[in-house]
Amino acid sequence: MSVRKDTHMTTVSYRQRVLLQSWAVKLIGLLSAVAVAACARTTEQPKADPTTPASPATSVTPATPVPTPGRGAVTFEYLQRAPVPALCEHDPGELRNGQLPPQEGHRGNVGIALNYNTAAYKVAFGDLTGGAGDAAMVIHCNAGGVGWPESVQLYTAGPQLSTAGPTRLGGIDLGDLTHGGSEIVTALSISDGVAHVTWMANGPNDGACCPTVKMMADLRWDGSTVVAQNVRRAN
Repeated sequence: MSVRKDTHMTTVSYRQRVLLQSWAVKLIGLLSAVAVAACARTTEQPKADPTTPASPATSVTPATPVPTPGRGAVTFEYLQRAPVPALCEHDPGELRNGQLPPQEGHRGNVGIALNYNTAAYKVAFGDLTGGAGDAAMVIHCNAGGVGWPESVQLYTAGPQLSTAGPTRLGGIDLGDLTHGGSEIVTALSISDGVAHVTWMANGPNDGACCPTVKMMADLRWDGSTVVAQNVRRAN
């Protein structure tokens, strides 16, 4: 009896081991499949939907250049030491702090014109030559008495801006356009490659002190000189 009992128990134990081994193999296989699927999920890179716009974090916006005065642009600081032509019986020279240094034998003064109503100098900045670093400046002068007609001078940066100052393109004496004797600039601006100037000139019945005729003109650099265009009366 004891032998039969041992044989039965041995048979049952063997079957249990086989069954457990089978379950273990199946469990290992299942865990392996889960692990492979998890790895594939973490390593797969999602493809971008071409119909979906990029998120702000990944989009690239091109920088917009903002134009600012630089080494190649004429500024008011440079105009204060700009060259000026012969004006009001003065020889040509270079301004110092906005004024032409005194010249022996020449009375009066030459300097950047000031608008006494706004306390602003009569200057403008913009593009006159295609470089966007040019300027226009009004010069006021006298020979020791009353002021002479104002002139408008145009400048560009030139090759020696930082050392020798801006390069003068040329200018227009407003007295040569209206012959009033007391031309005074009231507005100056630059746009579309042209310097726009407005001034008061003497009419036939005006006193020297009090011009009443409003004039306008466009000053353009033609590649070799400054020319006045569209000279017209505005009142």
